[in-house]
Amino acid sequence: MKLAQPYKHKDLKTHIEIFPCKTFPQGAIIVNAVGHICELANPAEYKKEWGGRWSVEQLPIVPEEHKFILKVTPSKRKVFNLISKYIKDSTISTVVHCGDIAREGELLIMEILLLAGNKKPVKRLWTSSLTPTAVKKAFDNLKDQKDTMPLYYEALARQRADWIMGINFSRLTTVLLEQKGIQSNSGGFPVGRVMTSILGIIYKREMEIRNFVSRPYWDVLAEFSLGEQSFIGKWYKPGADHIFNEEQAAVLADICKDNEAVIYSVEKKKEENQPPQFYNLTQLQLEGNKRLGLSAAEILEIAQSLYLKGLITYPASPVHITREEAKLFPTILSNLSKIPEYNPLLPVPIDDISSNKRYVDESKTDDHFALLVTEEPVNFEQLTDHEKVIYDMIARSVIAAHYPNAVYDKTEIISVIEDKFSFKTKGKQLVEPGWKVVFQTEGTQENQPEMALPSLEEGDLVKVRTVDIEQGITAPKARLNQGSLVKVMENASAFIEKDEKQGLSKSDLSLGTVATRADIIKKLLEKKYISVKKNEVYIEPKGQILIKALGENSYLTSPVTTGNMEKYLEMVGKGKKDYKPFVQRTIDVTKEYIEKIKEDSKNWDFTEIMEQFQKEETVGPCIECKEPIVDKGNFYGCTGYNSSGCSFSLPKEKSGKKLSQHHITSILEKGTTPLIKGFKKRNKDDTFDAFLVWNKEEKRLKFNFEGVPPKSKK
Repeated sequence: MKLAQPYKHKDLKTHIEIFPCKTFPQGAIIVNAVGHICELANPAEYKKEWGGRWSVEQLPIVPEEHKFILKVTPSKRKVFNLISKYIKDSTISTVVHCGDIAREGELLIMEILLLAGNKKPVKRLWTSSLTPTAVKKAFDNLKDQKDTMPLYYEALARQRADWIMGINFSRLTTVLLEQKGIQSNSGGFPVGRVMTSILGIIYKREMEIRNFVSRPYWDVLAEFSLGEQSFIGKWYKPGADHIFNEEQAAVLADICKDNEAVIYSVEKKKEENQPPQFYNLTQLQLEGNKRLGLSAAEILEIAQSLYLKGLITYPASPVHITREEAKLFPTILSNLSKIPEYNPLLPVPIDDISSNKRYVDESKTDDHFALLVTEEPVNFEQLTDHEKVIYDMIARSVIAAHYPNAVYDKTEIISVIEDKFSFKTKGKQLVEPGWKVVFQTEGTQENQPEMALPSLEEGDLVKVRTVDIEQGITAPKARLNQGSLVKVMENASAFIEKDEKQGLSKSDLSLGTVATRADIIKKLLEKKYISVKKNEVYIEPKGQILIKALGENSYLTSPVTTGNMEKYLEMVGKGKKDYKPFVQRTIDVTKEYIEKIKEDSKNWDFTEIMEQFQKEETVGPCIECKEPIVDKGNFYGCTGYNSSGCSFSLPKEKSGKKLSQHHITSILEKGTTPLIKGFKKRNKDDTFDAFLVWNKEEKRLKFNFEGVPPKSKK
């Protein structure tokens, strides 16, 4: 564990023992919390009747007097007991809270301390970097827990409000849709304020694409010549770049043929492009998706791995750093110069960027700062291929910040035929590469100039050498992809009409936090509200049904709702608001909208979606009775159970290996899966490969080893 690295220590597997030293005169014990190990109790643990069959009459479900029950997640009980043992150890005088420096990290550890009944003083470790130097400095400058308690209350308010909204609206929509004959076999119709807000945006984009009517257009391109030199201009007029009538385009082309044009204007200017700002997590996920085709969750996992290895700073939202972090650049750049990939780029042209507010601005950081590589030397041989790419992206952003601007020569020529037909020609040439050289080794060299333009002046006459007509078609807005979806969640204002924004700023209209956005997208996929095909995001019939039921741009699907909530939560985190009114307001609004949705449901009509929805829900035909097999949540089961009693089912996991829907479909159609690798042997660490086949006589899945390639000996 990185927290023990600066000190002499011993890893005892269940915990790490730090030997007595200057920072810890009596020594210390480090135990790992392995993520959230506590959770709010289920409704049935408040009232027995809340645990049976869901009904609208039970709603709203709200704990009396705000008395929420916190419990240990059953699968994490062993870890909790270990931590609790040390908290209660009489030889330990002080507890140090080392959770991530964000509201969820605050909540995670505070819940453990509360459930364990901690009575000891609590100090708070606060660091965005896990290098030995940063960790030691943080331990030598521990905060008082009271200084960060507002973050705990912010997280507590978020947790309780999301529980209230999630429980009530998930049950409400699921039951009301069942009454309409719409039953989802993949976990009902769960609702969450952030999840349904981003789903509403995806739905809106989907409808824009489906309702878009393409129009053909024709562009007239003229090749002009002056002596031996030539250039191409495209017809345009103010407010119109295309001609939408083929005959008009043909007439214009005829007029231009063998004609001449006057150079109406020649505009030349230099354009300087600054180096890119440092990455934050959102931008890393966006660019990482472009480079690797990975989801936001996968990019976050890679970033967290590099962070835990002490190679990059904590993945957060700012793109700026403080002067304190800038002091480390000489060491960081010196380390990078020893790596062959970066050596040709170093030393950098600009030694010190600490006064450049594009990068170093304390007023635009909070307790976090931009993503940087740390002063810890990196060994690429110890990184995965994906880790190398993400580390390289961050390293090059640090190097590029120490390079000058890239400079272009830009030229725009307007040529006019017969005093009324205008043609525009643009040229752009990189004359000083500046920071661009940092990325050229990645195969991202700057393109050649758009066009080598002759030297022209206003009033020059040029001949029309050739005229061409190019046909095109207008296209709808692009689909969101896994990378751009995270960017939209960071700033959803572009999807909200101006009169609906209620004075909210772009930062207010963010959905989720940098730490939770990837997980929210993952849940949308798991609940089958959306799908991803070739990196593009599509809304599924189930997602369409939910948005139509809740209402497009309604309280539960508008980013304005979560924007207002996040704005208040942020004030709680800064100690400027109390969390209790926030929770009470959530309860009041939930009660109001339960009644509204109940009334609206009387007019729900999903006829046009039903056929596609039912088709999507089906995995394949039952081997026993041929009725549809559907996803039942924890397993795949036969829909004929209620009518004929068919009990055919298939598990979602076998011997420690998750079975995909593709595996299940293959069993239903062919009786066997493709070769599956990595089944776990019982009570052993070793694994084995096999086919899974359906045994009709025994009516169960069995392993088949025929044709399995033998494992090579190590």
